[in-house]
Amino acid sequence: MAVKRDKRDLAKFLQCSSILEEKVAAAYESFAERAQNPSIKPLLLFISYDSLKHSRILKMLGELIAETTVTTDECETMLGKAWMKSIFQAQKEAMKKETTEDNELASLIDEMINFESFLGEEYLTILHLKTMQLIAMDPRIDQPNLKRILVWIVEDEERHELILTRIRALTTTPKEE
Repeated sequence: MAVKRDKRDLAKFLQCSSILEEKVAAAYESFAERAQNPSIKPLLLFISYDSLKHSRILKMLGELIAETTVTTDECETMLGKAWMKSIFQAQKEAMKKETTEDNELASLIDEMINFESFLGEEYLTILHLKTMQLIAMDPRIDQPNLKRILVWIVEDEERHELILTRIRALTTTPKEE
């Protein structure tokens, strides 16, 4: 019975991660739409599309592991107040409509770099380890491919950090007059 419970918990964890990635994707898309610097827009959209891809994949993986639904309260309990704060911040940013000046964007970039680092660490430690333990018990799940997918998500999160570092450089470099 403990294995079934663990599988449902892991499926819920994946669903919560999917929700977070979806909100983050919307925030990055909003950043891209509002950014004044045309060099920054495609970089932000790149991260947005990756995050949306992660959301869909994590949701599918959760559904593969166990049929379950998840509530916001459960996600906050499982992933803590940082999850809820991240969701709230991402939703707030996604709803903004005003143009974002480079200096405003630069201040947001440091927060996003920390956030991307947090996501990469989350997936690497919790998802990777817990998932591998449970998946080994389920012959329906292709363990090598699932492990590969999780590694790719972590690599994407690391790439997002590099992109954000590049954006920060673009937004803080003095403009020639």
